[in-house]
Amino acid sequence: MGTAVRPVLRFVRWALIATTLAALAFCAFVYISNARMFAHRYPLAHVTLSVITSPEAVQRGKALADVTGCTDCHRPDLRGGVFVDESWLHGIYYAANLTLKAQKYSDEDLARIVRLGVRPDGRSVVAMPAHGFVRLTDGEMADIIAFLRSLPGGGIEQPDNFIGPLDHWDLWRGQTLKINVAYVADELRKDPPDAGSQHSAARHLVGVVCVECHGGDLKGNGWDTGAPDLAVVLAYDVPEFTRLLRTGVAADGKERGLMSLVAKSRLHNLTDQQIAGIHAYLTARAKPGS
Repeated sequence: MGTAVRPVLRFVRWALIATTLAALAFCAFVYISNARMFAHRYPLAHVTLSVITSPEAVQRGKALADVTGCTDCHRPDLRGGVFVDESWLHGIYYAANLTLKAQKYSDEDLARIVRLGVRPDGRSVVAMPAHGFVRLTDGEMADIIAFLRSLPGGGIEQPDNFIGPLDHWDLWRGQTLKINVAYVADELRKDPPDAGSQHSAARHLVGVVCVECHGGDLKGNGWDTGAPDLAVVLAYDVPEFTRLLRTGVAADGKERGLMSLVAKSRLHNLTDQQIAGIHAYLTARAKPGS
C-alpha cells in the first residue's frame, strides 16, 4: 500500500469512529431526555367519586367499557396483555392487568389515570389513551370502576412497556408521538361542536368513543393521523353507517384500516339507537354553517 494512501485510510477510520461516537452520544442524550420526561411528576387533580357497585351500575359500566375499548385493549376479563407489538424498532406495549391495579389503587387514582393520564405517583402514562376519555362524566367513570371492581382479581402483573429506538425518537421530537398528558392537554382545548339540544346525548357519546382517533373537534386530528374529518358521514345513509360501525365495511364495500379494526372490536357494541343518533348528530354537524 502506497504511503499516500495510508493518511487517507487513517482519516476515514477516525472519521468513522468520530461519527459513531457522536451518534451514540446523541442516542444517549435522547434516552436520558425521555427518561427525565417519564420521571416528571404532575400535580394530582382533586377527584371525588361516588362509586356504587350495584348490578345496574356494573351493567352500565360494562357497556361503557365495551364501546370505549377497555375490554378490547385490556381483554374482556381486564387482566391485560400485549397491546401493540412492533418489534424492537418501535416497541412492545402492554395493557395493564386492571384487576390487580384495582386492588391497590383508589377510585380517585383510577379516575385520574383514565381521564387525565396521570398515575398515582404523578407520572404520566405513555400508551394509555386518556385523551379519548377526558369527557367521561363522574357518573360514567364511577360505573366503569364499579364494573372493574366487580371482576375477580387474578392473572399476572403485565410487564413494563418496551419502548424501541424509533418510538424514543418520536417521543423526543414530540410530534407524531407524545406522553399522554400532552395529548390530554391538547384534547382539553377542543370540543365536539354543539348541534342543538336534540343531539346532546349523541354528541356526548361521540366525545367518548370517536375522539381518540378523530380528535375532539372531529376534524381528524386525534391519535390516528390518518383518521378523516367526520364530515365524511355525509357519504353514508343510516344503513351504510350501521354496517360500517358493526362490521368495518365502508360505503364502497371496502374495509378502512384502523376504523375497521375498531368497529369490529368496540363499536359493534353500540345499539341501533345509539348509531342512528350518532349519524344524525354528525350529519347536523357536517352541514354548511354548522
